[in-house]
Amino acid sequence: MESLIDQRYRLKLLEYYLDSVKEDPLYKGMPKWRFICPFCGGIGSTEAKRKKRRAALLWDPRQHSWVFHCSYKKSSECFDGKNLGNLISALNPALGEAYKRDRWHSGTVGKGHNCRAPQGVVGITTGSYGLRRSSSAPV
Repeated sequence: MESLIDQRYRLKLLEYYLDSVKEDPLYKGMPKWRFICPFCGGIGSTEAKRKKRRAALLWDPRQHSWVFHCSYKKSSECFDGKNLGNLISALNPALGEAYKRDRWHSGTVGKGHNCRAPQGVVGITTGSYGLRRSSSAPV
């Protein structure tokens, strides 16, 4: 089942970052969204070919995540499928880090999950999270 974090970011992705989104009938019990590929969608000799919905967001029950798939595969970015986190990071790196941070706070990143930890949160970090005591601070 889709988590609330995945649902929020998926809807944001479908609304703001993907063109010509259309919901198709159920695919393995979950809806499927088709859209113009954000990586190779501009390739085509005619306007009709450029507007064709060749990419899709499909639910993968093994990964418990949405998977991006492009049937055109004319760009190195869309040659292999991507999970939701990697797709968000490819389209908007700042939004991808926010997604990873939200997943990190919910405890669903790292080993055993399909999402890497956000930058600066590998192991125990003392960088920008206020855990390091500055030299001018009183002890």
